[in-house]
Amino acid sequence: MLLQMLTAVVVLMLTMAGWLGVQQLYRNFEKNNPECGPFREDGGNSACKCCASRHICQAQ
Repeated sequence: MLLQMLTAVVVLMLTMAGWLGVQQLYRNFEKNNPECGPFREDGGNSACKCCASRHICQAQ
């Protein structure tokens, strides 16, 4: 029982650390590629999924 609980805690911590790593990779990508538009944090409400602007995408 204790081993299962510790395993669950470790898996959750690793998942959270992995998600933070993905966000950091995304921030670095946006910093190195400014033509893609500004960085959008989670929960951003944009009608256009392929670009950062709220205008209709030309590359669809």
